[in-house]
Amino acid sequence: MSPSTTSLYAVRSTRAQVLRRRVGPLLRRVVAGAAGMVAVVALGACSNDDPALTDLPSDIASARPTISAEEARFVLAAEKLGATVTGATVDDDIETGTTTCWVLRNGGVGLDQVAVDDNDVLLPNTGEALRTKQLMAAGVQTFCPDHDDQIALLKLP
Repeated sequence: MSPSTTSLYAVRSTRAQVLRRRVGPLLRRVVAGAAGMVAVVALGACSNDDPALTDLPSDIASARPTISAEEARFVLAAEKLGATVTGATVDDDIETGTTTCWVLRNGGVGLDQVAVDDNDVLLPNTGEALRTKQLMAAGVQTFCPDHDDQIALLKLP
């Protein structure tokens, strides 16, 4: 080999070494960070945040003893928003929540077009109209959280 070829390889080798020294620590931090995120996600997947039947009012547990975790989350979300769900109303209330999501996914409309009276005016924040809007919001939070930007259109108190 000629001396010029040797020095060319030496330069390439040096550049590669410099690049490794610069990128190496960064790459190690990225890999360590990714490993940490995988661990957090794995631990999160192991936790059980599903509500138990005992977390629900007793009349709901009696009326619907096989309630799913998702439906139980809906009931708790509705109550947090101020809507009272009872054993007598739980089936219809869940249907309100799931239907709301179906309309958002398939109807091409927003909640401000759904939660209206016969004159196409947004439902008021009183009585059954308010309860309906609360159930719709709980349905979105629980069954289709990808549409949670729609909740603000209900103008809940």
